[in-house]
Amino acid sequence: MFARSRFVGACLQAIPSAIACKQAPTFVPSRLPCLLFFAALVCALIAATTLRAQSVRWDPPSGQLGYNQVSELSLVFEECEPDGVPQLPTVDGLQIGRPSQRSETSMVNFNVTRKFSLAYPVRPSKRTSITIPGFTIQTDKGALRVAPATYTVGDATVGNSGLSIDDISSATLTVPKTTFWAGEVFPVTYNLSVIKRYFHSPATLVEWQSAPLVTEEWSKPEPTETMLRGERRLVATQSTRAYAKTPGTLSLKPAQQLVNLVVGTSGFGLFSTPAVEQRVLTTQPLDLTIRPLPAGPQDFSGAVGQFALISKVIPTTPAVGEPVTWTLELTGTGNWPDLSGLPQREVSSDFSVVQPKSKRTMKDNSLFEGTLTEDVVLVPTKPGRYTLPGIKFTYFDTVSGTYKTITTESVTLNVGPAAAAPAQTQPSGPVQFSLNPSGQPSVPAVQLPEAVAPAPPENLPRDPLTAAAHGFVPRPIDRLVVAALVVVALPPLLVWLVLAALRSRALDPQRRRREAHAALAKTLTEIRTSGTGASPAALRTQLQQWQHHAAALWEIPHAAPGAPLVHGSVSAQAKDAADAWTALWNEADRAQHGRDGTLPKDWTLRAEGALEAVKVPGWPVFSLFSARHLFPFLFALVVALAPLSARADAADDYKRANYAAAQAAWQKSVTASPSDWAARHNLGLALAQQDRWAEATAQWTSAFLLNSRSELTRWDLALGLQRSGMAPPELVELSHGEGRHALARLASPGEWQLIIVGAALFIALAFVLLLFRGYRKVGLWARPVALSVVIVAIILAAAATLALKTYGQLANPDAVLVWRASTLRSVPTEADTQKVSALSAGSIAVVDKTFLGWSRLNFAGGQTGWARTSDLVALYR
Repeated sequence: MFARSRFVGACLQAIPSAIACKQAPTFVPSRLPCLLFFAALVCALIAATTLRAQSVRWDPPSGQLGYNQVSELSLVFEECEPDGVPQLPTVDGLQIGRPSQRSETSMVNFNVTRKFSLAYPVRPSKRTSITIPGFTIQTDKGALRVAPATYTVGDATVGNSGLSIDDISSATLTVPKTTFWAGEVFPVTYNLSVIKRYFHSPATLVEWQSAPLVTEEWSKPEPTETMLRGERRLVATQSTRAYAKTPGTLSLKPAQQLVNLVVGTSGFGLFSTPAVEQRVLTTQPLDLTIRPLPAGPQDFSGAVGQFALISKVIPTTPAVGEPVTWTLELTGTGNWPDLSGLPQREVSSDFSVVQPKSKRTMKDNSLFEGTLTEDVVLVPTKPGRYTLPGIKFTYFDTVSGTYKTITTESVTLNVGPAAAAPAQTQPSGPVQFSLNPSGQPSVPAVQLPEAVAPAPPENLPRDPLTAAAHGFVPRPIDRLVVAALVVVALPPLLVWLVLAALRSRALDPQRRRREAHAALAKTLTEIRTSGTGASPAALRTQLQQWQHHAAALWEIPHAAPGAPLVHGSVSAQAKDAADAWTALWNEADRAQHGRDGTLPKDWTLRAEGALEAVKVPGWPVFSLFSARHLFPFLFALVVALAPLSARADAADDYKRANYAAAQAAWQKSVTASPSDWAARHNLGLALAQQDRWAEATAQWTSAFLLNSRSELTRWDLALGLQRSGMAPPELVELSHGEGRHALARLASPGEWQLIIVGAALFIALAFVLLLFRGYRKVGLWARPVALSVVIVAIILAAAATLALKTYGQLANPDAVLVWRASTLRSVPTEADTQKVSALSAGSIAVVDKTFLGWSRLNFAGGQTGWARTSDLVALYR
C-alpha cells in the first residue's frame, strides 16, 4: 500500500509538465513523445487507483463481549464479495445468528475502497475466552484466508446504567418439590421478573429442553406488578405440567428467554424512541429425583394419578335381537400418554358382540386430563337372566402413595323372547373381547349398520300474508345528495337569520320610540274614554304616563315639568310640531299642578292629532345582515357536513290450491304498488307452488330488499336461492348474513338512505344548538351535547354508507334481476348481425333506458347491453 501511494504521488507530480507539453501552440512531430508520455501517465494513474488487494477479516478483530448479551461481529470483505453463503466454523460457547448485509464505497486522495460486510449477531454462553479459528472462505475473487479472532467474555452492564443483568431482571424455574413418583404429573412454574422502567417487551417465548420429561405447552403469561427494594417490578408467570416415565436422578437443562430492555432514548419530544438491548435470561438447572413405583398387583394398568370409572348399560330389559350398549368411561388426571386402553370385559356366549371402539377426549388440548370412552354393542340370542360383572381398574394414587382399585357395579339383564327368534348354535364358554385381543374371538361379531342421523325435511314455502306491507324504495343518488345538503344547510340558515333578526330588532335605536308611540296612543284612548268623569287623581296618573311616553318618543332625558326642555327637544326633530307639543306639555303640567286640575276640552283631540303627525321609522329588515348581528360571537362556525293491500279472494284461491288465480291477483297488487313487500312475498309463494322457482326468487329478492329485517323475507330468499339454482354472490352473502352483510341486513337500502338523511339532520340540529349557545340562549351544556350528537350522526352515516356499499347495485331504484337465461345484445333488435353475449339467470343489473319491450342493462363491471324486458324482474318498480 505504501509503494502504491508513492507511485500515485510521482504520477501526480508529472502531470503539470505533461500538460505544458500538450498546450504547445502548434502540433509538430517533436511533440509526439510528450503526448505519448501523458497518455501513459493517465493509464498508470487509473490502474493505480483501481488495483487493490482483496482481504476478509473480522471487525473488531478482538475485544470483550458481554456474557449472555447479544453483540455484533462483522465479517468485512474488502474489494470482493462472498461467493455463496459463508460457512463459519463452530465455536464452543458462542451462538452466531443470521447475518445482515451492508456495503460501502469510499474515495480518499483518488484511493477508491469498496467494502461488503456481513453483520452477525453473537451471544456468548460461557464465561471463558472465545476464539473464532481461522478458516478459508470462497469469494468472487477466489479463496481467501480469514485470520482468527479472540475475545474475552465478561459481565455486561445494561446500557450505561452500571447495573448487571442480574440486578435488573431474573428468571426462575420452580416445582413444588424435588421428589416425584414415576408417572406422577407435577406443575412447573416459570417466573420472569424485570424492573418495570427497564422492561420493553419479550423477544422470544420461553425455551426449555425438558427431555426426558413429558410436558404440556406453556400457558399464556399472567403479568402482575410488585415492589422489591423500592423498585416496581413486572412479573410474568407461566406454567406447565410434566411427568417422568422412568425413575432416577434427573438434571434438567435451564430455561431461557430473550427479552428487550430499555437502556435509553434517542431523539427528543414527540420524536423520541426507546433504545433497546436484547439480553438472554437463564434459569438455574432443575434437579429432580424420580422414585420407582412399589410392586403392584398383576392387574395394574400402568395409570398413575387420580381416576374414576363409570359403567352404563342401556337398556337392561332388551328382547332377543335388540342391541344393548355397554359403555365404560374413564376420567381423571394422570399419565394419559402411557394408557393403552380399558380393561377387558367378559359376557356370556349367548350374546353376539360388536368389537368396541374407543374415543379419547382431552380437556382443552391437555395431555394429562381427559376422558376415555369405550362402547360395546351386545346382541342377545336367547331369552333369560344374565349378569354383566363389574369391571376393575387399578391405578397408582400419587397422593396416598398406594395402589387403588376401582370396581364398577354389576348389571343384570333380563332378556325377553322375540316374536320369531332364529335358531343359532353357540359354542360353550364365555366370550372375551378388548381393544387389543390376543386371538380371534370364538364367535364372529355381528356387523350392525352404521347409525345415520335423520335428514331434515326440505324447506317449503310459508303461509301468505293477508295485509299490505310497504317497503321504502331507495331514491336516486343525486336526489339523496340534494336532500342531505338541504337538510344540513337550510335549518341552520333559517335559525341563524331568525336569531340575527331578533338581535337587530332588539338593538334598533328607533325601537323605544316606536314603543313610546304605541303607548301614547293607548294612553290618549284611556283619557278620551274616561272624559270629564275621571277623578283628579286618575287624570293626574294618565297625564304622567302621557308625559313619560312623550319624553321617550322625543328622546328627552326625563319628563320633569318645564316647557323649554320640551320645546328644545321637539324643535330639534320637527320644528313645525314643536309649538303644538310644547302647548300640550304645558297644559298637562297645569292640569297636574294647578288649582282647578282640568284639561282644555280639545286637549285630547289636539294630542291625538300631534301624535298622528309624528312618523317614527320602522324596523329596517336588511339590518339583520350587518356583521354585528350575524357574528355576535368570537368563535368560528363549524362547517356543515354534507355530506295493497292483497285481495281476500287471492288468499282463498291459494288455500284452495288455485295457484294460478292467486298469482294473477297478487300480480295486479304488485303492479299497482311495487313497494308492497307482502304482495311480492305472496306472489313468490304462488309462483313457487307452480314450480316457477326462478320467478319466485326474483319476487322474494324484491321483498327482502324492501324489508330485510323480516325473518320471513330472509327465509324466502334462502329458500329461493336453494331451489332455483341461481347463486348471485351479492344475494348469497346477504342470505348468509355474515360480517358486513349482517350489518346491511339490519335495514333495507331505502331505510339506510333515510338514516343518512337523519344523520345529516342530527348534524344540522347540533349546529342549531351551537348557534343558540353562540347567542347565549342556552347554557354551557350545549357544546358537549352538540358534539355527542355529531359523533352519533357520523357513526350512523358511516354505518349506512358501508351498508349501501354492501348492497351495491341492489340499492339502485332501477335494479333488476334476470330470472331466466337470456341473450345480451348490442342493439335492441333480434338481428343476427350484431354482437351478442350469454346472459345468465340470477344476474343483477341497473336499467337506464327502455325501448319497445327492450331494456338496456348496466352491470357493475361497466358492461352494457340490451335484453328483453320480459326476462327481467324490477326489484323496486
